[in-house]
Amino acid sequence: MNEKPLFYCIAHAPFNWQMPDFMTMLGSGDYVPENGLAMSKLLSPEEAARNRYLGEYLAMFEIRRQLIASKAEGFVGFCHYRRFALTEPIGVLTGFNYHAHPDMLAQVKPEHFYGDGKTPIVPISVSFAGSVLRQYDAHAFTRDLLMFFGDAIDCGVITNREAAEFLSNPSFITAPTVAYIPVQWFVEIVHDLELVMSRYFRHHYVHRPGYADRSMAFSCERLQAFLLAKRIAAWGPDKVIARALVRLDESYART
Repeated sequence: MNEKPLFYCIAHAPFNWQMPDFMTMLGSGDYVPENGLAMSKLLSPEEAARNRYLGEYLAMFEIRRQLIASKAEGFVGFCHYRRFALTEPIGVLTGFNYHAHPDMLAQVKPEHFYGDGKTPIVPISVSFAGSVLRQYDAHAFTRDLLMFFGDAIDCGVITNREAAEFLSNPSFITAPTVAYIPVQWFVEIVHDLELVMSRYFRHHYVHRPGYADRSMAFSCERLQAFLLAKRIAAWGPDKVIARALVRLDESYART
């Protein structure tokens, strides 16, 4: 792959390690990276502050608009400054993620982030006890997810049967925002997420204290997992690279 890949790294705060030069840094909230883009400059301060309940999805919505404006084609990659989908993982597999000290990032070759540039690289699907709905209920408010998926049905993004089957399934892609996928996939998926989020915010959003106020981000993550899995199935599961994600942890031992 000779051309610089289209790849974004989203961060909400400063960090102490170096990201690859080919990545475009995107600071969410009020974080302004030394090099790259900042949501606080792309949007009004009030709009940029919406990341407090939308998380990285606010940045995803903006990236979609930029990709459309630039008529981007091919593939686009995304990572979080602590979380990556790599063709060659680093660290130690614990649970369903690899954990690694940030110093180990220097071992990662650029092509481990984007492969051959024409094969989707996605997180693995993870199975939990019970179902997607039960897993969500253990960490947040079930009512929010049900309302969000109801709005997705009303928007025509997902059918009643698809919602029932997904929410009762024990498996889903736990971090669908970290991937290297066709631009068309991303543009279509994020369009649907923003459409549903807007309806949910108008009609069903309930403010909750603290981290629980991210019901839209939590719900977007579940819906995105479904929409991404649907495209993987159509592409051919044997034609994608699915890997457990790598999470950087400064407390983890250097190896």
